[in-house]
Amino acid sequence: MQAHDYTPGIAPSGLFWTVRVPDEAFTKNDAAGTARMVLTDFPVVDSYQIFSGTEDPATVSFDITWTQTGAPRHLRPGSSDPLDPTNLAGEFKDAYATGTFAGNSFTAFGSGVPFSFSGVATTEFGWGEMGSEQNGSFLNSRRGRGSAS
Repeated sequence: MQAHDYTPGIAPSGLFWTVRVPDEAFTKNDAAGTARMVLTDFPVVDSYQIFSGTEDPATVSFDITWTQTGAPRHLRPGSSDPLDPTNLAGEFKDAYATGTFAGNSFTAFGSGVPFSFSGVATTEFGWGEMGSEQNGSFLNSRRGRGSAS
């Protein structure tokens, strides 16, 4: 699971399911130390072969909750160059995540045959974090919106 770079102004990249998440899909409760993303039948493009130009219409649904498990870690920028990956400021907390997911591709892999999947996922055997960040050109131009990974 990864929702990343939840920053206004992000442009679609054409890479798999990299799309702008609507503001209302993501909520956080600072008092409870939780964040949640809910999307239902959200339209995406299934480009199953990177840079192929092949795009099939698809939808995805997510209901993911992150719950803080650790103390905040503060990051400060290591550079002022917007292209330098160390040009990052933020506050992150380790988190436990759990959620459900589903997807439907209407012409999977160019075959014309519909394809779907669904499941439940947790970070029980993995890693999760939640927080807010500013990076790249956003660091100096406006406050970052946050991310949950």
